[in-house]
Amino acid sequence: MKKVAILVDLELTSIAGGHVKFWERICYSIKDSYKDFHLTVFFLGGKFTKKQVGENIVFYTLKPILSSKILRPLGIDADYTDLFPMNLKLFFLLKKFDIIHSTDQLFSMAKTAILASKLWKIPLTTSLHTDAPAYTEYYIKKIFNKLPKFLGYIFIDKLLIHKKIKERQRIKLKNYLYKCSYGMINDKLSLRRFKFPPELVKKICKLSRGVDINIFKRKKINRIELLKKYGISRNERIIFFCGRIHELKGATFLSKIHKILQRKNHEVVSIFAGQNIHGEKCQTIGGKKIKLIGHVNEQEISDLYNLCDLFVFPSRYEIGPQVVLEAKSCGAISIVSPGGGGKRISVSGVDGVIINKYDPYIWVEEIIRLFNDKKKISFMRKKILSDFKPPSWKEVFDIYFTSKWKEVLK
Repeated sequence: MKKVAILVDLELTSIAGGHVKFWERICYSIKDSYKDFHLTVFFLGGKFTKKQVGENIVFYTLKPILSSKILRPLGIDADYTDLFPMNLKLFFLLKKFDIIHSTDQLFSMAKTAILASKLWKIPLTTSLHTDAPAYTEYYIKKIFNKLPKFLGYIFIDKLLIHKKIKERQRIKLKNYLYKCSYGMINDKLSLRRFKFPPELVKKICKLSRGVDINIFKRKKINRIELLKKYGISRNERIIFFCGRIHELKGATFLSKIHKILQRKNHEVVSIFAGQNIHGEKCQTIGGKKIKLIGHVNEQEISDLYNLCDLFVFPSRYEIGPQVVLEAKSCGAISIVSPGGGGKRISVSGVDGVIINKYDPYIWVEEIIRLFNDKKKISFMRKKILSDFKPPSWKEVFDIYFTSKWKEVLK
């Protein structure tokens, strides 16, 4: 049986983000039946560990050599990765594999994969799960804005340092793809955004995400019990947000929307589920009717998709957010930005609403329109539930990974 190494240069924790969850969900969905390859998935962790997930699936954690935790004092609170140029332990472990698959293109594991692939003559594939260059631009700008105003003006407004660093990372991403047999990229990602040349486009196959429809589905819920649980009265409208509670994901922007709705005398509660990074700031903006419930299990998330009036996810930096797929699978109406959840909406006004301007007052106007239009909500929900047929995680893996790896090995 051929062996595949999958490199996920992020920490394996219970509160890990969508990139890590993508591989966890795939592996646990196939763990009892997968026989095409032997899969070894490498994550980061506090120490070296090995866990047998299924007959042909193993998880390793490797301790980072230079964790990005060191950047925390600068305000960089993204999921931690390894900044060191190479992981020697991983390099020698990769020698025994028939295919190496990296899931980023910029950090330690991805760089190690390039060297191992070249030296050991092992085919390399990669998949893009996060728009790291856009995240980098956000954090660089944030760092420089903490400097004295005249320095921030020079570096940001005049020299455009944040833009140049982002573009440099995108060039590195392109160069990485040249060294790969295939690059798997989200199905809704505009290739023009990365300006891939024609010879690279030929190497790119589209990638989708799965949904566990046994969990995320339209279902009967005990509405009275849920309202009681979250301290919500029957006459209050419910907005739901799921993801890292972080300004980068639009959480603070949603808090502003919530505040404006209250000023306009709308009785509204906004429930924020996920890792609490900027929750206190959100409540400072929007008040006590913003409820922070932290990390909860998938069944509870599904209940909340079914409970809410609207799922509002304003993030602008997404490859293709999982939460919008799960919301749609439950029949929830998603309000999103074009650069974020908009990649998961086929037609705005039919299977969700895309708002092009990042102005909270414009979002409030659209939310109020939907609050007052029961026929529109009913139409959209019925359309979503009848037309949206997401693939399972097993189908995603078979279609986008197993098939390409078999092709490479030919």
